[in-house]
Amino acid sequence: MKALFRVDSSARIGSGHLMRCLTLAHALRHSGVDCHFICRPHAGHSAQLIQQQGFPLIQLPSLANQTNASADPADYLSWLGCTEQQDADDCIAKLNERYDWLVVDHYALAAEFCAALRPYCQQILIIDDLANREHDCDWLLDQNLLPDQQSRYQPLVPATCKLLLGPQYALLREEFFQTEAVTRQAGRLLVFFGGSDPFQLTLKSVKAIEQLPNLIAHADIVISAQHPDHMQLEALCLQQANMQLHIQCTHMASLMLQAQLMLGAGGSTHWERCISALPALVVTVADNQVPTTRYLHQLGACHWLGQGDAIDQAGLQQAIRHWLEQPEQLDEMAQQAKHVMLSNQGARTVCEHLLR
Repeated sequence: MKALFRVDSSARIGSGHLMRCLTLAHALRHSGVDCHFICRPHAGHSAQLIQQQGFPLIQLPSLANQTNASADPADYLSWLGCTEQQDADDCIAKLNERYDWLVVDHYALAAEFCAALRPYCQQILIIDDLANREHDCDWLLDQNLLPDQQSRYQPLVPATCKLLLGPQYALLREEFFQTEAVTRQAGRLLVFFGGSDPFQLTLKSVKAIEQLPNLIAHADIVISAQHPDHMQLEALCLQQANMQLHIQCTHMASLMLQAQLMLGAGGSTHWERCISALPALVVTVADNQVPTTRYLHQLGACHWLGQGDAIDQAGLQQAIRHWLEQPEQLDEMAQQAKHVMLSNQGARTVCEHLLR
């Protein structure tokens, strides 16, 4: 069997879509499926990770007049840099075989793209969480937790589409299911705001941590290789004995099991934190992160600080101090987070459904 993943990454899109597709691709490959990726090289992309992890990569043409420079972060159609039909035509021009599965994880692609690719695949899986457009698909996966998750896709997919909804289908890497014995350390922080970090939250967090030397025993700072503040963060962390910078971290589960508290964004990292029972102060950096983050905040599984453009260094410093001085409340948050993920089996569960 063969699967083709259509997914992009960039400084604006971030790397979350690509990372969860890679997680599913690893699980499918373990089950004997030959997985290929087809991506467009937008500015600040992370497509090199695909080949580094042993998957064939088909590169779509670069677009000289990309429209993905839109200032509106919710203008998802501009992420593509072209129309759906042009993207479909560019993909078709690169294909020389038929696939059993087409997996699409892209906020700018929907029914028009999939209808055009239908002749080149047997079944289509959409990975989404916006529920804002119609899809031509056989399966749809949304790993978020929302009060209306069972109803919001009904008018948007064919009646025969099979829905995989909720964090029990979150595409978590195998490292989060290993039984490594790691001791959680008081005063240890983990900071990770995703691949793009458009509001410089990592830099603000590092400067806030500098002001709390007696409260923070150690801070792990995680960034992508394409992080815009890479050099400045490296210099700052080298100056602080209690900070360690991790670039393109490959052992996030271990860091999450050691930390007492995490500062991070919404999105896919929610489920990594929850399965690790890690309390978190969450800043939403995109509108689509708000509903799930708000709901998890209501459940007590994290504490939502607000939108990224409204968060400053002083606010982060105050929040860190408050929560580290309330260990009982952190323990309660950890239990609520763990409860959210009691039934998760990660990408293995998704594979079982797809290959059954």
